[in-house]
Amino acid sequence: MTAGYLFFSGGACALLLLATAKVSMHHHRLAAARWLTLVLIGVICYLLLPTLPPIGGFSAFLIYLPVILVPAAFWLFTHLLCREEEPFPRWGWIPIGFSVLFSTLANHAPVSLDANTEEIFFNLSQFLRLGLIGLGMLTLLGQFQSDLVAERRRLRAILLIAVGTYMLIVISAESLFAYRPVPNGVPALHALLASLLSLAACLWLLALSPSALDESLPMPADTPEKVETPPPPPVASLDTHQQIQISKLQEHMESGGYRHTGLTIRELADQLNTREHLLRTLINRHLGYRNFNEYLNHYRITEASARLANPEQAHLPVLTIALDVGYRSLSPFNAAFKRRHNQTPTEYRREKLPA
Repeated sequence: MTAGYLFFSGGACALLLLATAKVSMHHHRLAAARWLTLVLIGVICYLLLPTLPPIGGFSAFLIYLPVILVPAAFWLFTHLLCREEEPFPRWGWIPIGFSVLFSTLANHAPVSLDANTEEIFFNLSQFLRLGLIGLGMLTLLGQFQSDLVAERRRLRAILLIAVGTYMLIVISAESLFAYRPVPNGVPALHALLASLLSLAACLWLLALSPSALDESLPMPADTPEKVETPPPPPVASLDTHQQIQISKLQEHMESGGYRHTGLTIRELADQLNTREHLLRTLINRHLGYRNFNEYLNHYRITEASARLANPEQAHLPVLTIALDVGYRSLSPFNAAFKRRHNQTPTEYRREKLPA
């Protein structure tokens, strides 16, 4: 192993250990933080593996296991970060399970495998790892415009551009050089990139934006939900201009502005003749919403609940009401309604309008 790789990888590991300590000490109660910690530990193990003496057996598997789990942990972290109101899809555990299985068989199979079989398992594992990272990046992209938390939007962009792209490059390079000589300088270049990313992450987490994770990560599972009731009243003082904008916003929404299908925060800002970033700040910091769709759902589900409980509208199909209040289809309406009332619209109507 070259001196350049040892120097840069050692620096990267030291910086990543600082970031791991920061996350695990201050956010250990959060599931998202635990998955992020696993990602950081996996990257540390990945950088250390080439520097270790040959190790075999179960000890080697224990060191390699965090590396295997990095793509899955990355996807799980991004899901909890960006879709805190949705459970992780059950089908997601299938590619995760196969990724771990194939990676284990390719590198630490309990029985001896021939070269062709190992190559098949290796290629399958690389394909699945790329897929898991891709799913994580798609999660970061999803509903990006609807995210009202400024720090979380920045965190999404950083993870998408830097970390996600870096992991895709690393796994692609592994596949490319798995069965051919690695050119001189590539390992050192890899370690240099890792150390630069680690330095940037530590500067951001520890100096430039120490509260970024606090504002970005969802609340612990045992924190009382705010879905069923309106958010608390504004806690920050508003200047005259902000008070005018809040009044215009509330008047517009109460008059049915939320019924426009596919409404985005940019379109709403245009309707109110205000700037998008100002509107984001008002809805997030002064009204207490972390996601624009959550804000729309408050008005939409409130109206839908009243109409479902109205005997005069008992003849209307649930789909008609969902479309009237602004949803494109029944599926997102049912999901949002169940988060509010813990029952489906049909069950709610049956309870409110017994035969």
